[in-house]
Amino acid sequence: MTPVDKEQYRLEQEAFVSNHGGTTPQDILLTLLPNVCGILLTTTTLGVLRKHIHRNVRVVIEFILTVVPTVLCCTVLSEHIGSVCIVMITISVLNIMLLASKGTNVIDLAMRPVAGKRPFITNFRALTNIITAICILAVDFRIFPRKFAKTEVFGYSLMDTGVGLFILANALVAPEARDFSVHRQARFEEILTKNLRSCFRSCVPLLVLGLGRFVTVEYMGYQKHVTEYGIHWNFFMTLAVVKLFTSMITSTINSRYSLLSGIWILGMHEYIMNTKGFKTWILGDAPRDDFFSANREGLISVPGYVGLYFVGVAVGRLIHSTYQNSHTKLNMNISLKLYGLEFEASYNESMLLCIKLSLISVQTCIATLFCDSYFKISRRLANAGYCMWILTLTTTLLTLLLFVEVVIDIVNYVVNESHIESKTERLRKNLRLNLKKNVESEKKVHKEEGIVKRSLEIFDAVNYNGLFFFLLCNVITGLVNTLMYTLYAKPSTALLILIIYMATSIFSTLILYRMQIPIKL
Repeated sequence: MTPVDKEQYRLEQEAFVSNHGGTTPQDILLTLLPNVCGILLTTTTLGVLRKHIHRNVRVVIEFILTVVPTVLCCTVLSEHIGSVCIVMITISVLNIMLLASKGTNVIDLAMRPVAGKRPFITNFRALTNIITAICILAVDFRIFPRKFAKTEVFGYSLMDTGVGLFILANALVAPEARDFSVHRQARFEEILTKNLRSCFRSCVPLLVLGLGRFVTVEYMGYQKHVTEYGIHWNFFMTLAVVKLFTSMITSTINSRYSLLSGIWILGMHEYIMNTKGFKTWILGDAPRDDFFSANREGLISVPGYVGLYFVGVAVGRLIHSTYQNSHTKLNMNISLKLYGLEFEASYNESMLLCIKLSLISVQTCIATLFCDSYFKISRRLANAGYCMWILTLTTTLLTLLLFVEVVIDIVNYVVNESHIESKTERLRKNLRLNLKKNVESEKKVHKEEGIVKRSLEIFDAVNYNGLFFFLLCNVITGLVNTLMYTLYAKPSTALLILIIYMATSIFSTLILYRMQIPIKL
């Protein structure tokens, strides 16, 4: 093609990713459901095949059963997601029955160790990275449904959830989410200095990446969706600025008040936008003749993401406190017989947390519907409605992922013959596990997970170098768009490119993980 043709193609591609109205929230939830089903399918399949496959074969199976279905459901199978989920669940049930047939008939759910990382949070954070990585390249191909592309003004879409889920994924594991001290151990000046020093180390690389992306896009003439963040602004800059503001606020306000802080910030953000004319200005066609107006979407959305971060910290505190306080057991016994299996459960932290998260999900869903009726849902504004929608999506996914973890725990107890023992022995062992929970190493806990592993190695790898994984995906996306005209690619070619792209990104990250090489950006 001639240079004129290339410019024409760039304009055509910009039009292809612009001016979309999104879809229904049910569609988004349904699209994310195969990810949850894929984890259950993968873990149970690997449990069945555990004695017959090599470590390297395991990760290939993990990729085929989790990442490939996600690529398919975001593209060519987007209208058949329900059928995909049914097939996944059916095979998972068959795997569980096969595993259960080899085990004992008594299950004590109270005996699971509570130390170590929470696999369902690991899975959530990894899925956020993987789904976002798939979408940023898939959106340039015609096999990606336009209903999943970013909305222009108001509405729900799959790609709109990316930055919001990233903010919440970081908030769930933030230091503030694990800080349960009643009184501050240092003076305000010391806390502020420490936070700003730490913030500087993490913000500078993000700002450099953001600037580098802008320069690269301008130099290469890459297509640009201006109403996404603005002319100069981008995803990396949003993460950096949000980190800066949250560090300053947490220096002043104890993390115990994170929920109130988040709600107050979101409320004021919504109030100012609606009463001071910011909403009309941002969503209108006003000229972009200075830095602030040129990047109005990126700048005005920052308070919304800051508020969302603090609400996410509150959810993280709820999760971590549930397991931290697990030594104060409730006197709750459940006895159930089902298909010859006798279940004896005496309080399980994951069960209680699952109920808590599901109730929060219902509450945030009601808040989302309320905001949608009065203020609409807008990713460009990061308004209260958008933040409540992202929170609903997050808590729903966490509930489902935690439920999968509970199912895997049950399967492990079914297949573990060591549980054929007296009640006295079970109580003694449970007491020992609880006393040791704060001194066991993470590696030892991982070994005691059972026959069916509760986390996948490729997910651990993606979390280990999350920002590197996302940056690598951005680089490959740019290369693909530079080397070919994605709009003219055949469906089979586009699908093959997406799978190779994800395999390259994930297995590159996996190599670094196995060599224990962290890439600090």
